[in-house]
Amino acid sequence: QNENLTTRYNMLVSQINPHFFFNSLNSLSMLVRQEDKSRALEYIDQLSYTFRYITQNSNHGELVPLREEISFAKAYCYMFRIRYADKIFFDIDVDEQYMDCLLPALSLQPLIGNAVKHNAITSKRPLQVRISVEDGFLVVSNPLQPLLEPQIGTGTGLENLKSRYELMIDRTIEIEQTETHFIVRL
Repeated sequence: QNENLTTRYNMLVSQINPHFFFNSLNSLSMLVRQEDKSRALEYIDQLSYTFRYITQNSNHGELVPLREEISFAKAYCYMFRIRYADKIFFDIDVDEQYMDCLLPALSLQPLIGNAVKHNAITSKRPLQVRISVEDGFLVVSNPLQPLLEPQIGTGTGLENLKSRYELMIDRTIEIEQTETHFIVRL
């Protein structure tokens, strides 16, 4: 079961890298064309950090401090903010007392990625993704903003995350979809 999970997880990470990498290069290209040197350099730093974190953690079934996941999430979110200009916002509100709690590496990436992938992001309807701690759970939530042409997800990211939590820390994740929001509790 562990080998199967590792294989599925590594396949997911390998699928993420090319798609995310090409979108990231397009965003960087935009900054260069705009001759925005300081933002382009910051973008390169955040892209480098993001890929380093993914590479270092993609082949290991390790637990990491929430502090590391939050640092990764901030870099990952920065690139989406550049890509979507003023159409996407991330509210990361996690008290310092939780930062040493352990969770499986790359827990936040599929949740942030899914929020971006499955919701309309426009000037008139910007997307707000919130990461917080509530009642002892790390919560990632976003409003539901249906796409005109919904992308049918495979569910692989959430299933892998669920399986990793069950195997690594003997806990399950809670997934809730209301009429207005999509919420995951880790």
